[in-house]
Amino acid sequence: MITILDEDIKYAERIFLPKGTSFDTERVTVIKCMESKDIQACPGSGKTTTLLAKLAILAQKMPLEGNKGICVLTHTNVAINEIKDKLGSKGKVLFEYPNFFGTIQSFVDKFLSIPEYIELFGTKPYIIDDEVYNEIIYKKYLCLNYGTKLWVDKRSNPVKFIQSIRFSFSNPEDLVNIGNLKDKTKVTYKNLYGLKYDMLKTGVLCYDDAYALASWYIHNYEELLTKLFSERFAFVFIDEMQDTGNYQNELLDLIFDDSKMIIQKYGDLNQSIYYEGAANEEDYWNVNESCLCINGSKRFSNKIASCVKHFCLIPQEIIGNNSVKDIPPIVIIYDENSIENVIPLFSKIIVEKGLQTEKNVFKAVGWVAQIKDGKRTIPSYFPSYQKKQKDIPNHETLRDYIKKVSDERISIKGVNYYRKSIVEALIKILRECNIKNENSRYFTVNSFFNYLKEKDNHLYEQFNLLLAKWCLDIHNGIDIRDELQNFIETDFIRIFNIRNIDRLKPFIENEPTIETEEYCESKPNIYEDNSGLEIEIATVHSVKGETHSATLYLETYYNKYYDVQRTLNYLQKERCSPNSLESTSLKMCFVGMTRPTHLLCVAVHQDGVKDKIDYLQRNGWEIRYIEEGVQQR
Repeated sequence: MITILDEDIKYAERIFLPKGTSFDTERVTVIKCMESKDIQACPGSGKTTTLLAKLAILAQKMPLEGNKGICVLTHTNVAINEIKDKLGSKGKVLFEYPNFFGTIQSFVDKFLSIPEYIELFGTKPYIIDDEVYNEIIYKKYLCLNYGTKLWVDKRSNPVKFIQSIRFSFSNPEDLVNIGNLKDKTKVTYKNLYGLKYDMLKTGVLCYDDAYALASWYIHNYEELLTKLFSERFAFVFIDEMQDTGNYQNELLDLIFDDSKMIIQKYGDLNQSIYYEGAANEEDYWNVNESCLCINGSKRFSNKIASCVKHFCLIPQEIIGNNSVKDIPPIVIIYDENSIENVIPLFSKIIVEKGLQTEKNVFKAVGWVAQIKDGKRTIPSYFPSYQKKQKDIPNHETLRDYIKKVSDERISIKGVNYYRKSIVEALIKILRECNIKNENSRYFTVNSFFNYLKEKDNHLYEQFNLLLAKWCLDIHNGIDIRDELQNFIETDFIRIFNIRNIDRLKPFIENEPTIETEEYCESKPNIYEDNSGLEIEIATVHSVKGETHSATLYLETYYNKYYDVQRTLNYLQKERCSPNSLESTSLKMCFVGMTRPTHLLCVAVHQDGVKDKIDYLQRNGWEIRYIEEGVQQR
């Protein structure tokens, strides 16, 4: 049995905390805990740092009894990069067998989905990626049997319909997301199943396919898998547990036995917002009553803490940071004629409170970004707002693949981002031309390089040199399209025996699609006042996990009500249990309002707050009305 001692805590403090500071009692209790527990942590609590400290200590105690390892599951690579950066060589052991440190998706792929695929087809899948999957199934949809295609074309959005068909997690012979088409004997059902199965057999999988495969694999080998994982891992840590979907949790619960290993889940149920513009699904993570809590926030002041704690769906005591200056949160009240002056007034308040330094971050955030006729959404406050695309870019032209991206993306995706992107552009060309490798499968990055080396080793070496040059050029803002196009039209088409170069011209010669993330990055949603102070306008989902110096929460319309108004209606009446829309609004407001360190403002229309002024003031809010003469630049 491992025991974490006080000297272990001091070791972790030297690595993760500023000199002269230490972990408080709450965090020490979590770090020392050696039993299966849920850890409920408030925003800005340093939850991930606490987990990393625990991992650093455990790394020093390896090998563990029975040579067992540690399994750490995250949702993004950010936490993985953070521990690599902070621990350096001291944390190297965490990334070696028998340990596993990675995303839930990578864990499912490695241990469940790919083994099931190999069992079915005798080889690994070609790729697990929604973007590639949607591209290829669209081409197969165009070649569907006439009657089946006619049936699909009657849908309101045939392409989206065909791209959303999925296998049932419980039965490989069943399809879901096919409307009222349930009779498996129907020709249409058989043709759609054949289309879906052909995609699977080809090795082109969407992420849901990976989870379906994983579910089938567990169904066949649940007892064996539980035994194997119990023998390999002594600890399982899951970070940001509130963001884990039901299907992910169900799989993990089946294979991890808390009677044979220590399982700890870190998160905050009050921040469980799932996907943009949609109501929340029922929460799967039922936090145990014996959970450990980290109530102290390192992020914001006591005044912000005392106001935002009322928005907790799950009752939670939140304690502010005494070292942060107390500025009362402010409600900005506007009408239809002054809505575009809300952000300028926020800018004015930032200056008034003395927060306008270059290093400080200011953002205005809202739930709903779509324009809705007659209803207030983010563009109502900032008419030039352009919604950013998700993390997966919409690559439709060669230039989409070779555009310079932000340093933030490079830090997340790694230094090989441009190299991989260039190669993926070439692989896309091969898919467009339906050119496959010797195994009659679409090329992957590895099989592409292997083929090139085998066919022409000199060209292989030359191409690697060109790749290094092109990556550096892109990073320095140099357009490489002419050089890359010349390579494609000479050596590339020769080595892969591409005969019809004309079919590639739209992809090679067209301008980048304006919807790509890179385009949005070049036109950020920024309000700038006359002094140069900048405020970014964004969605709540896009800023989840961020810390700002000042945050403005913009009331927006969703499902017959405005979110802040709906939330205040619930809070003022102090009802026992909120309905589903009230629950979602509470979580959305809570996530958005817990970003700032110093200043929190909330914009509300006068019609939704006129009978709630006394309630707000009693609960610590300052009230501001839009003043005449505040104009947007």
